[in-house]
Amino acid sequence: MIKEVYRIIQSAGISKKDKILCAISGGIDSTVMLYVLHELDLYCVVAHCNFHLRGEDANKDEQFVKKLAAKFEYKFISQDFNTEAYAQSNGISIQMAARDLRYEFFYDAAEKHDCQYIALAHNSDDQVETILTNLVRGTGIRGLTGMDAVKNKLLRPILNVSREKIEEFANENYIEYCVDITNNQTKYSRNKLRHKVIPLLEEINTAAKENILRSVEYLSDTELIMREFVDYIFNKSVYFKGQTAVIELIVLEKYSAKETLLYEILLKLDIPKNLAVETISLIEAQTGKYCEFLNIRILKNRNNLIVDKKYNPKEIFLQIPDVESLSLMQQVNYKASIINYNNYKIDKDSNVAGLDFDKIKFPLIIRNWNDGDRFKPFGMNNYKKLSDFFSDLKLSSFEKDKVLVFISDDDIFWVSSLRIDNRFKITAQTTRVLEIKRS
Repeated sequence: MIKEVYRIIQSAGISKKDKILCAISGGIDSTVMLYVLHELDLYCVVAHCNFHLRGEDANKDEQFVKKLAAKFEYKFISQDFNTEAYAQSNGISIQMAARDLRYEFFYDAAEKHDCQYIALAHNSDDQVETILTNLVRGTGIRGLTGMDAVKNKLLRPILNVSREKIEEFANENYIEYCVDITNNQTKYSRNKLRHKVIPLLEEINTAAKENILRSVEYLSDTELIMREFVDYIFNKSVYFKGQTAVIELIVLEKYSAKETLLYEILLKLDIPKNLAVETISLIEAQTGKYCEFLNIRILKNRNNLIVDKKYNPKEIFLQIPDVESLSLMQQVNYKASIINYNNYKIDKDSNVAGLDFDKIKFPLIIRNWNDGDRFKPFGMNNYKKLSDFFSDLKLSSFEKDKVLVFISDDDIFWVSSLRIDNRFKITAQTTRVLEIKRS
């Protein structure tokens, strides 16, 4: 066991200078893990969670871990949780509540105590149970590769060691540990797998667990190949317009697994899994269809999907009563200034509008565009509906949603970042220029 743990420690590049926060419950797995890390002379901080779910037994576990830390002269830290109250207030199971609470505590404690790694006592039997759990719930190849021995700050030193080997090590070295009687109860799904499903699988094949773990190795290699291919397709099919991502579906059409490719691309864009799954339906959808979640909106626009992670559909209506109040434009991220015509240099940036100030009447209105809005685009003498103007520019629904119009005396004088109205343009007779810039 010590050799296997050392191999993981060495492959992760962990040295004796690194501090490891060790999550110790007092059970056999975490206790043996701590013994082995101590044997390897590593710098450990012992962290314990008391979830107060097992009455006095929970307090006894805490005292046991505290004494264990003192035995090895390790720093001991602990945290009490009202797990039942947390679960009830968040509408989740006790198991999920305990998981959320302990991981939050471990990450905070690791930062506070300057620990580079968080050691968790998952073993190879836990790995098998995780694979089966993911398979039952429904998963892709990523879910069938199980847990990593080292991932970011998380370290699982005994991940490749079976529960049987851990028990042998504990017996051979006379290691004391706490026993959680709830581990034998089958009301929890993981315990059902451990005590009922896996024994049945071993009746079919005595090497069931070993074969599952071997399959994990194969699938992990397959996932690496898949990741490289997804990266290749990502670079071919995705480009960015500012902070908005555009996925060219025509690239994905060349491949038989376009749905899976799209799903993986969306995950690379940090789209939540539930939204990524829903978005697959947009491949065959009509232009204008979309999926959204929180502040993320994914729109089908012709042969593209437009991913806006800062979508904000709120209504905007701002009134500027007089020239002294132009600074109010800052509320919607615009700045305005009045410049003498002789000192003015035309800025070709589309986010800047230069207008004849004397043609503008207060109050000014800034709002979202509406169906039926019309104006006279720069260079034209006839009215044009904004909807038709947007169609000519081939704007997506996302881009349309973000357009604001600036209005004077019921006339639109600027369609923000797109076009000024011809009636308000600067001419040879202009004496003062109103310049509006989008921040």
